Amino acid sequence: MVGTADVSYLLVNLTPFQKDLIEILISLNAKAFEEEFNTSNDQTTTSPDEDEKMYPRLSGKQMMYMFDNNFRAVANHPCLLVDHYMPRQFLRKEPNENLINTSDKFKRLQQLLFGFIERDRAQFPQLLKICLISHSVRELDLLEGLILGQRVRIKRLSGTSLYDERHVYDEKPTITKSGDNESRDGTPFNESGANRYTGYSRDDYDYSLKRQKRNNNTTKDDWIFLTTTAHLINDPSLLNDYEIDYIISFDPLLDPSLPALERINIKAKKSIPIIKFLVADSPDHYILAHTPKGEYGQFEDVKKSINHFLRTRHLKRDGSDEVDYHKIVSSLLRGEQVAGLLPDIELSPIENSPSSYEPLMTPLKFSEHHLTVDKAVYDMKSYQSELTKRVVERLLDVQNESQHMIEFLAKDKLRETERQNKFDEMKADIAAKFKKFQEVEKTVNDSEKRLERCQTEADKLDQRLQTLNNDQDELKSLTSLENEVDVTTTIREYTERSNRLQSELEQLEKSNQEKSNQNEQLRSDYQHKSSLAAEQAQRLTTLKSSQEQLIKDATGPAPSIPTEMLRNQESRLKEELNILKKQAQFYNAYINKMTTRYDLKLQSNDDGNSLNSSSSSLNGRSSGHSSRFRSTRSNTPTYT
Repeated sequence: MVGTADVSYLLVNLTPFQKDLIEILISLNAKAFEEEFNTSNDQTTTSPDEDEKMYPRLSGKQMMYMFDNNFRAVANHPCLLVDHYMPRQFLRKEPNENLINTSDKFKRLQQLLFGFIERDRAQFPQLLKICLISHSVRELDLLEGLILGQRVRIKRLSGTSLYDERHVYDEKPTITKSGDNESRDGTPFNESGANRYTGYSRDDYDYSLKRQKRNNNTTKDDWIFLTTTAHLINDPSLLNDYEIDYIISFDPLLDPSLPALERINIKAKKSIPIIKFLVADSPDHYILAHTPKGEYGQFEDVKKSINHFLRTRHLKRDGSDEVDYHKIVSSLLRGEQVAGLLPDIELSPIENSPSSYEPLMTPLKFSEHHLTVDKAVYDMKSYQSELTKRVVERLLDVQNESQHMIEFLAKDKLRETERQNKFDEMKADIAAKFKKFQEVEKTVNDSEKRLERCQTEADKLDQRLQTLNNDQDELKSLTSLENEVDVTTTIREYTERSNRLQSELEQLEKSNQEKSNQNEQLRSDYQHKSSLAAEQAQRLTTLKSSQEQLIKDATGPAPSIPTEMLRNQESRLKEELNILKKQAQFYNAYINKMTTRYDLKLQSNDDGNSLNSSSSSLNGRSSGHSSRFRSTRSNTPTYT
């Protein structure tokens, strides 16, 4: 596997337009391929006379080298196939989509840079310094046009910047005065014929120094340094003044042991990760896999690498589109190895097909353009002229295809618009019908309710009519009586019935009155009990409030203060009692000792207690003939 511990290779593919340009190059170099691949080295060697005769015709060897260089240019970006510099205003205003869609390398680069720029600033707050290395200055112009306007600070180390934003690497606020060699928009003035006049008008962007100074003082964006491989080789001290965190190289043949790269590794005290973009099965891929380092320029190696590409260019290689750039960037920021996250970069097996050298263009729906093997011998001018002619023809075919696809897309958009309009009309019609249906449904509901009310009234009227009919029949039966006995009997029956109903009515009224009285009694009892319950509830609420207040008072600091004082007083009194007990014991022992030694007589007082005769003395003087007296008020008496 190609690579070292600090170098990672990211495989990229070719876009359809890049493949078409390479097929055009194959058709122009078909004769050179036939001569170089089907003859030996001795047969391809020409004499000086033949070289002089064929001059300025291009030899097969020159054609091989030209194909190798042109392939490398197209693989980076199709715009690099031209020899002249592109206008600066064009690169400034060119949309990034146009730069990205025609080159898979640019697409992968944007995904990688997006991961670095849009990283989690809380987890990785440090500013990043990324060095972007390309093959040529023209390629740097395209890369700067892609990066310009993003949240990064660009430092162009090789070539002239598209727009010099005057970023100072040490981030010190400086004011740069505009000199004679700078244009009004801040771009360094260049009098070369390629960009002396662009044909574009000046824009209205604010390029004032005040705005630049304000941006320089507040910016916290990452750094991107742009340089070329040739500049690194010729100037080993190019990156001495900068700190580099990551290196992204468009040149897969970049030597990691260059003095310029070794110096920044020594300065950083680590191996700086290098990410190289490598076209799968390209000549550079073959050279990296089979050629020792430092021997890239051998013609035989170039032939073998081109032969390998021609035989494997139609093979499909999976895995390059499944790369998770977010994981790659996260691993790089954490200082981890990313080899396990990248696809395998082994070469594809060679396809032994006789059509390997036949040019095969990408099929188009509205154009038929077939390339044939060209047997002509070209000089430099005719080669460039024929290449330009075929590229322009293919570009016109692609534009024609794009125009037809735009027309089809416009028709599809029109059909879709009409379909959506019909959907909108159907929705409006459905909404109107639904609203009408709701109104009809409301009317039906109202009618059903009115019908129910009418049926109820009709039932009541039917019952009343039935009652009236019964009464009418009964009256008819009464009026039809002619016999006096029947009339008397009927009157008696009605009288008895009336009396019975009257008695039942009286009983019911009496029962109703009793129940009414009982109801009134129960109501009064209920009101009385309700009043008592309300009073008890109010009293209970008052008692609960009093209880809560007493609990607060009991558990508060106020009751504990007198209790503590009484406890302290109790302790003090106990101590005094102990002292008095000790004094009493001392006095008893002392009196007993004095009585025993001096034969003192004790008298009893009114309480029956014996006292010393000296205790009856007044003011320390003894009564009678005793010569002892108390001279002090101390606890220990003094005798003389």
